[in-house]
Amino acid sequence: MLGKAFAIGFLGAAATSAAQSTFEPSDFNVTEALIDQGVNVSAIPALEGLVERSSSSACSIACNSLQIIFGSGKVITQQSSAYDTFTASYWSVQQASVDPYCVFKPAKSSEVSVLVLLSRLTQCPFAVKSGGHAAFGGASSIQGGITVALEKINEVTLSADKKSASIGPGNTWYDVYTRLENQNLAVIGGRVAAIGVGGLTLGGGISFFSNLYGWACDNVLSYEVITASGLPITASPTSFPDLYWALRGGGNNFGIVTKFTLSTISQGKMWGGGRLILESNFPAVITAFYNLGKNAAQDPNAAQILSFAFAQNTKFASADLQYAKPVSNAPILAEYMAIPAIQDSTRVRSLADLTVQFNASNPNGLRETYWAATFKLDKDFTNFIQTVFFDEINAIADAPALIPAATLQVITVPQLEKMALHGGNPLGLSASMGPLILLNLNMMWSSNSDDARILKANSNIIRRTVAEAKKRGLANDYVYMNYASQFQAVVPSYGSGNQQRLKSVAAKYDPAGVFQNLQPGYFKLDGAPDGGMP
Repeated sequence: MLGKAFAIGFLGAAATSAAQSTFEPSDFNVTEALIDQGVNVSAIPALEGLVERSSSSACSIACNSLQIIFGSGKVITQQSSAYDTFTASYWSVQQASVDPYCVFKPAKSSEVSVLVLLSRLTQCPFAVKSGGHAAFGGASSIQGGITVALEKINEVTLSADKKSASIGPGNTWYDVYTRLENQNLAVIGGRVAAIGVGGLTLGGGISFFSNLYGWACDNVLSYEVITASGLPITASPTSFPDLYWALRGGGNNFGIVTKFTLSTISQGKMWGGGRLILESNFPAVITAFYNLGKNAAQDPNAAQILSFAFAQNTKFASADLQYAKPVSNAPILAEYMAIPAIQDSTRVRSLADLTVQFNASNPNGLRETYWAATFKLDKDFTNFIQTVFFDEINAIADAPALIPAATLQVITVPQLEKMALHGGNPLGLSASMGPLILLNLNMMWSSNSDDARILKANSNIIRRTVAEAKKRGLANDYVYMNYASQFQAVVPSYGSGNQQRLKSVAAKYDPAGVFQNLQPGYFKLDGAPDGGMP
C-alpha cells in the first residue's frame, strides 16, 4: 500500500522540511503526512473521525488501523497465543507482566514511520522493543499502548569494502557476531548473546574490545532515524551532526533508529571465560582488579568484569576475563591467573561463544533489578563497595531464588579517550576523570512479595557508597543508562550542559514532544522513570 505513494510523499515532505527554518514546520499536519506515506486516511473511518477530534478509544483505533494498513500478520492482539508468547519472551518478569493493547511488528522503516504518525494522530502511546533486556516494566513495553517489536528489521549487511556493517535493531548481538565471524570480522557491541542491538548502543554500550576501540556508541558511523514527523533521516558526523551526537548515549529520546551503521574490526578467535574465587582471596582479586584497570593502556587487548556475589550462604568473587587475541597466558593477566580459583572456564573461543556463556548467567523468567553508580578508581574503595554490598545482603539473603551481585568494571583511560572521537558523545565523561569504577548492582529473585525489601537493599548500597565516595573525593555523578534502575535520573547525570544540549536537540527534531510524551518509557530527558526511590 505504501509503494509509489510513499516515495512521492517522502520526497515532497523532505523538500518541505528543507525549506523550513526548523526541522518540523509549525503547521505540520499529521493527517497529510500519513497521506504522503501512502495511507488513505479517509478509507479508515475511525481515522477520518480523528481529523478534527480526539478519542477515548485511541489505542483501539490505532491498532485496528495498523491491521487494516499492514494486515493481521504484523499486528498481534490480546487474547491470542501469539500475544502470550510475545509478552512471555521478555527477559525480566516485570517487563513480561506489562500488557500492551497490541504488538506491532514492522518489517521496514517506512512502516515505523506510519506507526509514529498513527500514534500522533490517535494519541495512543507506544514503546519500542529491540532485545527487551531491561530490568523494569515499561522500558520496552507499555501498558495499554502499542509495543513496537523491531525483530523483523534485522539486516546485517557488510559494505563493499567490509569496513562497516549496516545492522538492524531487531538483531541480538549473537545474531550479529555469528553473521560476521565467517569473515573474521566483528563490531563493537554487547557481551550477552540475547541483548538487542538498539538499547545497548543508544545507552552507550561497553564491549569486550572497548579498551581498543571505545564503546559501541563511539563506533557508530551513522544512524537511520525515524523522526517524530515520520521522516527517515540519516544522522552522521556530516549529516544532522547534532542528532548524531545526541544518539550516542541519549537513549530513545529523539526518534526510532531503524539502522545502525557500525565500523567493523578484524576479529578471529579470542580468549575468555570466568574464574570463581573464594572470600579468602578477595584482597588479591581486588588488587588485581585495581592494577589491571590502572594499567589498561599497557595492553588494551585485556578486559575484566569483577562480580561479588552470594549464593548458598557463601561469598565469592567471579572474575570474568577476556583477551582480544587467542592467547591463553597474556602477561597483563598474570596477577589474576595466579589467584586460586575453584572453577575456571577460560579458554580460546569465538566471540559469539563467549556471549553465550555470559547469557547463561542472565536467564529469563525471574524478577530483576539493576542499579548503577560511578566512582574514581581506588583500591580501598573497591573493598568498601564489596563490604557494604554483603552487609546489605544480610537483610534479604532469605528471599527465595535470590541471586545478588555487585559487578565492577573499570571505565579505563583508553575507553575515555575514545569518547572524544567523531565530535564526542553526551555522557559527560573525559579522560582527565579516569580511570573510573562502574558499579552495577544486579539481582534476580522469584517472588513479588520480596520486591520492596530487595529494592530497598539496592537503594541502600547506592546511597552508602555514593556518600562515602563524596567523603573521600572519589564521587562521579555519571549513571550508565544500561545498568540504571527506574529510580535513577540518567540524563541529568551527564551534566547540566549536556542535558540542556540534549533537550535542544530533542526540541529541534521533535517539537511536539512525541518521544517524551507518547513514548513515555525508559529514561527521559528530565529525570528518573519512577520518582519513588525506595
